[in-house]
Amino acid sequence: MPDLCFYAPWIMKEPIPDPFRMMLEKAGKKRISYDEADCSMRNIRKQGKVSRLHGPTLHALLTLIQIRKEKDSGAAGIQRGRDAINYFCMEYPGNQGKYVMTYNSKNGRFSGILKTEEKNEKLPGIREGKNTGEQYLALLAYANLVPDNPLFNEEFQKNFYILEEQEKKEWEDMEAALRAAFICCDAMYCEVIANPQQAVPLEKSQFRAEELEDVLPEYKIAAGVYAPNDEIYGKFHVLLPVNEKTKRTLFELKQIYSGRWDVNERTKERIPSLPEDYLVSKEAEEILQMVDKTPARLFMMTGDAGTGKTTDARMIAQILGLPYYVFTCGPGTDELELLATTVPNMGGTAHLEMELPRLEDIEMDPASALATVNGIYEEGISREKAFQEILKAVYEKGYEKSKNEKDFLLKESEIVKACREPSVIEIQEPAMIEKPGTLTRLNSLFDDGAVTDLVNGEQIRRNPDTIVIMTTNLDYVGCQNFNQSVLSRMNLIQPKEALTEEEMAKRAMKRTGFKNKELLSFMAATVCKIHEYLIEQDITDGVCGYRELENWVLSYMVSNDLRRSAWTALLSKASMDREEQGTMERIFLLPHCDVD
Repeated sequence: MPDLCFYAPWIMKEPIPDPFRMMLEKAGKKRISYDEADCSMRNIRKQGKVSRLHGPTLHALLTLIQIRKEKDSGAAGIQRGRDAINYFCMEYPGNQGKYVMTYNSKNGRFSGILKTEEKNEKLPGIREGKNTGEQYLALLAYANLVPDNPLFNEEFQKNFYILEEQEKKEWEDMEAALRAAFICCDAMYCEVIANPQQAVPLEKSQFRAEELEDVLPEYKIAAGVYAPNDEIYGKFHVLLPVNEKTKRTLFELKQIYSGRWDVNERTKERIPSLPEDYLVSKEAEEILQMVDKTPARLFMMTGDAGTGKTTDARMIAQILGLPYYVFTCGPGTDELELLATTVPNMGGTAHLEMELPRLEDIEMDPASALATVNGIYEEGISREKAFQEILKAVYEKGYEKSKNEKDFLLKESEIVKACREPSVIEIQEPAMIEKPGTLTRLNSLFDDGAVTDLVNGEQIRRNPDTIVIMTTNLDYVGCQNFNQSVLSRMNLIQPKEALTEEEMAKRAMKRTGFKNKELLSFMAATVCKIHEYLIEQDITDGVCGYRELENWVLSYMVSNDLRRSAWTALLSKASMDREEQGTMERIFLLPHCDVD
């Protein structure tokens, strides 16, 4: 297949669709024009400029016009992320079925499926007598029409609108329509064959095989991973957006996914019990679909504190009807601790042979309370110091007792417990571990069928239906990079986006019972503004997110003092710098304190 892909010699001979064929006949013109006015500005040839009407491009443009005019003809749109366009999306009608496609302008690759009545197939490559690639040209043409993106072509857009207007007027101005057609075809041609610095990003080799390798998995389509959210033409039927109205509740999803596994009676109490009217996030539903339809069991969620990572993990366990375990990592977590810890055997029913003071005794007379433990009366000792000395004495007594008995117990970690049966284990903050290689100790548990040796000599295999969900943020102080071998074993790594103001307010209202919508909206907006301020000012010694909103609401419900509750639950956590706290209060709080 020539490297020109869309412009191979056999494709250049493909017939031109009506009405352009009839226009050429009436005008006595050919499909090749040497008139410079028919050439795109992207045609940079100094002499002998030429423009050609290209059959597949014209078919694509006519279909795109219909998509914009008739909602049931297909659809085109973009999925816009925070800083850039993630995907250009299209549902393109064809003779064999509907081409459901996305185009990634960062790597120049198309992904998708050919959806027929019987089944989903891979997208076809470009082959003589089989496929000219017009569906891919349609998506590239659409990318030329979307403003505020590197592929936007104002000249192309202007001439496409001329074609659209002439189609409405039944092509009454043939000269204008033909010129616009020549310019659009030439602009597309120049984009595809231009040098790499000027060309549209396009991985041409993907079209050479019988079928494109990149597909859109059904579970990701259902989870809205490729759903467009802007610049939408027509009506999507497959790449449907997942918004608040289409999200399903915990109860609804339990009817679909629960009851698949038998759970031991002794661990049933570990199944979470969140309110069943909670709406389930698209990330959680994506994991549920993966678990249901594939053997994938290893997942990671990343994002700021308060974005709902742990809630998602608990929802997944509750929907599936599985026990939920949690293991929290810290800077000092080591390889042994991931699997087990050793603790002194205190003899079960044996007790320390010392009289322990009550808290009231320490409060009233700390010196006497300490004396009951170590026999030394220290007049004037503070309550804090006495309490520390009591704890030290108890520890030393227990250590000596266990040392003399020379008896320790092996206590297996929550991770190992979860791996013995179908369950959900959440491993919190693995990025906090100072030595990134520590997590590789779990690789043999992550691998299907692999064996891990425990400290006591036992060998354990992870139950194939143990679902591992790592939840962490990557940008906070103390976070480390992950070892690549751990990352490669994850079936999905989901970045959890911060909740919107509206989502925060709704969640806080449900969880706290606070009913003042106006005040709650203001509080949520304030939290979001302070969060953005922390990022803009590069303030890294604090945090401001959903948890701070919920605590602020709860504090306000008790104190009925908006300013005071903001200090204790919000500003005090946004920064450790008192001056910065005051600045945030003056900017974001004081001008609106009359809101309550």
